[in-house]
Amino acid sequence: MKQRTQIGGGITLAFLLAGLLNIQTVYAASDPQFSNAPAIIPQPVTLERLSGKPFPLDEGVSVSLGADTPSECARSVIRCVRVATGVELALSRDGIESKAKTIRLRLDPSVGQGRPKWQAAESYVLTVSSDGGGIEIAASDAHGLFNGAQTLTQLAEKDADGRWRIPAVRIEDYPRFQWRGYLLDTARHFRPKAEVLRYIDLMALHKLNVLHLHLTDDQGWRIEIRRYPKLTEVGAALPNYSKGLGTGWFYTQADIREIVAYAAERHIVVMPEIEMPGHSMSTTTSYPELSCDGAPSTELCAGKESTFEFMTNVLSEVADLFPSRFIHVGADEVQPKRWRACPACSKRMEELAAAGPPAGVQPFRVQVTTTAGRPFHEDIGRLQGDFIRRIDRFLAGKGKRMTGWDEILDSGLESGSSAAVVAWRSPTAISGAVGQGRDVIVSLYPEYYLDNKVPLARTYAVEPVSPDFSEAQARHVLGVQGNMWAERTPTQAAVDQRTFPRLCALAEVGWSPRESRNFPDFVARLDRHAERLRLWGISLFRNVVEWLAPP
Repeated sequence: MKQRTQIGGGITLAFLLAGLLNIQTVYAASDPQFSNAPAIIPQPVTLERLSGKPFPLDEGVSVSLGADTPSECARSVIRCVRVATGVELALSRDGIESKAKTIRLRLDPSVGQGRPKWQAAESYVLTVSSDGGGIEIAASDAHGLFNGAQTLTQLAEKDADGRWRIPAVRIEDYPRFQWRGYLLDTARHFRPKAEVLRYIDLMALHKLNVLHLHLTDDQGWRIEIRRYPKLTEVGAALPNYSKGLGTGWFYTQADIREIVAYAAERHIVVMPEIEMPGHSMSTTTSYPELSCDGAPSTELCAGKESTFEFMTNVLSEVADLFPSRFIHVGADEVQPKRWRACPACSKRMEELAAAGPPAGVQPFRVQVTTTAGRPFHEDIGRLQGDFIRRIDRFLAGKGKRMTGWDEILDSGLESGSSAAVVAWRSPTAISGAVGQGRDVIVSLYPEYYLDNKVPLARTYAVEPVSPDFSEAQARHVLGVQGNMWAERTPTQAAVDQRTFPRLCALAEVGWSPRESRNFPDFVARLDRHAERLRLWGISLFRNVVEWLAPP
């Protein structure tokens, strides 16, 4: 863009990053090879500049559809352009419009041919021609057309007269990973529905495709379960992490359907998380009989069959609300004290110890070298493992795949389980999962924990796939996910401040080829991308210094 985002004295973000990082290579951000490149985040696989004048993006431009292309694809492009530029494009149906003033959308099965099905569906080819050919986005699937539209809006720049122009380019693009996620913690501090929808749009801008909604925790239960109304009558009215009180701090089932539909229009899957058997104070406060001693507790009583029945009834309603293949069940950070004091849990732990390791179960002890998580206890691990494996089988029977934090590896999953592991405590969780032939999502602490103050360069530098992995093992790395935990973020502004710009870095790791990632180049593009984020009320300058330090 001609107008660079500035802070006092005309200092650009790239200059600020270069100075504070104190890394010699970052000064390359001022190199024309970086600063003159289109500010697209995440970076496309290939971008070729074409000769000729930029394409004028104004009210006279229309969007036309190729044969068999759904009209919703055109509406998505029109919406994307409107949000990014304020320009209202027309939808042309008569086919006689001038090519020079047209954005054509075309479904082409050859785009992405030869790639895995999920990758081909998101692939697109975007051509901006100034020789009278207009703009064309070709893809084999509506998702690819949508991705192309997001790139198109990021190509738009204002000229010296304030008119929107799109440079003449040809882009061939597709994602590196199929899972590019963002966790939003709505339990510790409730996030109203409008805020959730806003983050879905921000995810779409960065080509992220999985929203992980953390719906339950000690501080609150945020989803209506009709069979158990006290979960919201009581559990949603607990003090939040800031000890504040409020009413209506949950999503009705109608709200959930609206969120899911809104995300689906933007090709984003919403995955729910219902915490168990730990992080369950809101559950046991609502229904004290689910605890070990009839008093509110962070642990469910896993020794009672009634607890398992309760949670499977909850999951049945959740499964009906969310089309997502995956349901996350937490399964992390259980404390041993209550289970050891509970007659039902103690008895069950003794039975499991006497029975020995279950047939077909593959334990893997994750090696933790940071402060992440809690120490593993054999007796607690046996009971949690038994509980979670039963939940896994139940969800499989509902046609769903269980996901859980990497503690599910410690006690072991059944050999035939389709559960996916979210690796957070250590890279050994990644190698342990793929070594067992299990799918894994990389969400490492602290690099991908957006609530932590971690240097931007460190987040950008994470490589999800070890060079030691075989090709078959590498395919089990589904992708990456950034987690926005809410202990320290009571407001939308606070969530924004901790989410960005690190989510931009994570989006590029998830999308762009490993060999083309270049931090100085990313910084230069982020400098201009900051102007787009300002349209969403996000100012990088309020928070960027917090994330800058040598990696």
